[in-house]
Amino acid sequence: MNTIDSIKYDDNLLVLSSLKGFYHPIKSQGFAIKYVMEGVERYTLNGCHFPVGTGKYLLSNGVSEGHVEIEDSQYVTGICINIVPELLAEVVASRCRPDTTFTDDSLGQFFSTGLFLEKQYDAASTHLGTILRRLHNAVLQNEVSREAINKELFYTLSEQIIADQTPIFKQLQAIPSIKPATKKDLYRRVWKGKELIDELFCHPLTIETVAKEACMSEYHFFRLFKSIIGQTPHQYMIQKRLQYAYTLLQTQQTSASVAAVESGFSDIYAFSKSFKKHFGYAPSHLLNRN
Repeated sequence: MNTIDSIKYDDNLLVLSSLKGFYHPIKSQGFAIKYVMEGVERYTLNGCHFPVGTGKYLLSNGVSEGHVEIEDSQYVTGICINIVPELLAEVVASRCRPDTTFTDDSLGQFFSTGLFLEKQYDAASTHLGTILRRLHNAVLQNEVSREAINKELFYTLSEQIIADQTPIFKQLQAIPSIKPATKKDLYRRVWKGKELIDELFCHPLTIETVAKEACMSEYHFFRLFKSIIGQTPHQYMIQKRLQYAYTLLQTQQTSASVAAVESGFSDIYAFSKSFKKHFGYAPSHLLNRN
């Protein structure tokens, strides 16, 4: 049987659900956090598809429209949190200008208008995710009570949302486009390329291949990646390889030549030169120190 239990505090809302064979249209009330404890919730928001799996969450705001669908095969458990715009705006204002209740216009508009980027996140890698995982554990331990759902919780959630989203806001601002929808589309394309580098940086990987994955020309991808990430795609990939090689040398006591190959460098000479330039000393120095 499908179950939904909701706890309301000053129009902010926390909903615990266990659903199967479920379909529902979405018109977000305020700012929404959709966190999946177990299973997959399939969202379509503003024409984009988000299959949100276990330990992941989706953020959207009051201008997001679409639907959520859950298949019939198994029950999916989740936590949905709605934060009223006034509370989030109050926290934004306090972080930007503690002496006033008026929010910074550009950042405030980001959270409350179509400028906001609907995006899925891994709870293990964000500030907000830390709070959501604590809630997850509290639900599993049957420790979530109506008394525990208070304004302090929603203030804390808002603070973590702003901490995570401010860098994304700045990255979107770096994209030279007027239309918010175009900015968001280009950001998602570049991020798709970045995720490919994150996944395959140890393998032979050309920026041309990454750009094709992002459905962009190589130069357009290069230019936007540098604007958003602050590095060229090649610089970012080399940094990923060096960080991985450093971990191998530090934790596994492997040789420099093995670390070079396993982290994706073509030869030991290129690896040693890049390593010394990045860290300030040769790989052999790290091995000797260990």
